[in-house]
Amino acid sequence: MMPVFNAMNNKVRRLAVVSAAALIAFTLFGASSVTPMAVAAEVSASVSPYQCFFEREPVGESGTVSPFLHSMDCELKQAVKNGTVSLVNQSITKNDVTITVKEILFDDARLSVGYVEHHGQEKSSTNPVISLGGKEIGNLSRHWSEPIDEQTTMHSVTWANAGRFPDEFEMKFQDFRSLHQTSPNSTPVPWELTIPVKKSVYKETKILKPMITKKSGELTYTVKEIAITPNMTAVRFELNFPKHLNSGFYQDHMRIEDEEGTKYLPGGEDLVKFEPTETGYSYEFIGSFTPFQTVPESIKIEFAREESVFTLPVIHKAAVEHMPTAEKPIVLKRSASGLVKITDISYGTDKTEVRFQTEGLHPYYLDLFIEDGAGQKIYGVLRKLVDRKTNTYVEDFPVIDPQSSITFVSTFQDNPEPKHNPELEITLPVKP
Repeated sequence: MMPVFNAMNNKVRRLAVVSAAALIAFTLFGASSVTPMAVAAEVSASVSPYQCFFEREPVGESGTVSPFLHSMDCELKQAVKNGTVSLVNQSITKNDVTITVKEILFDDARLSVGYVEHHGQEKSSTNPVISLGGKEIGNLSRHWSEPIDEQTTMHSVTWANAGRFPDEFEMKFQDFRSLHQTSPNSTPVPWELTIPVKKSVYKETKILKPMITKKSGELTYTVKEIAITPNMTAVRFELNFPKHLNSGFYQDHMRIEDEEGTKYLPGGEDLVKFEPTETGYSYEFIGSFTPFQTVPESIKIEFAREESVFTLPVIHKAAVEHMPTAEKPIVLKRSASGLVKITDISYGTDKTEVRFQTEGLHPYYLDLFIEDGAGQKIYGVLRKLVDRKTNTYVEDFPVIDPQSSITFVSTFQDNPEPKHNPELEITLPVKP
């Protein structure tokens, strides 16, 4: 399940998001514009759901309130620009908190809801669920939160579909906040909104129901349904394994690949079903992936269930001993094989602007900050991608004395890529 990033201190929130993204990039437990992805595929031969991590539109620039547009979910942003999002403006106020649902995207692969949370003096933390036929569906694939001010937060939440929802239904969108209420003398009243939703069907949509089962050792793996839409690809599958393979030290990894060899990495998963069996457990999941650029001729699904490997963060530092330029940058590592090149530092009266480029696999993953001469950490306030082809960014930092000694610091976790099991590999034709 995608971690929920609720309102918190900006510098802490930024680090939490980037670190989480780096950690879950290669796992199924883990988040996608159609056009930017094609460029990334040329650069790294793999497409990550975190492509547009720093391409969020500044709040207010569009003149509209769109949680999707201000999220870090690329396909939601693209859907807004394509006009395929259903606009809603339905509100409810409970416990001094107003929830306003602004937009919905519903197709064969996903159900996404964009809403605005506005609270009074007491901070809140929303954890929405959908009620369908009296049953709560609370396992989210993704939940992006963007604080706008001290009282307002934009949210976009996504559930994978792949046959999970009817084509048309009354969606009960609700939240229970009792565990998150900070005032000990109040009893929160749960809020609920009932919103009719209808699935959008696109000509590019492809639904596959292969029901192919593979076995490796004690693990049995069945791919049940694949939903390919312009907004996401969802893969519904079932796992059966003995009890000793159910410890927290095991993790599932899945990725899909088109006939040209471009790999699409996961961006979240939903737990649909869990049942104990005579010998172990049966799980059913829906994994969500970045959409294909065009409907592929065929797809290959790679899968592995292996013991987790956790490593300590690796830290790299580079002191500023000269004014960097494009010809003579300040260089430090940002991953096992990737680099960040600082090409300019602009010391201003209201901010310090740092321009840099990233190189290597997954060029958008970067946890970068500054240390002053006393070892105090200085975190960036806003990072913008200014050129995708060269992976050039500009990041604003607080005002820094140009005469002071500073050091750039990058951190990353050098986790090995999963070794997908060839016995569990499945290749399927897509186009007839």
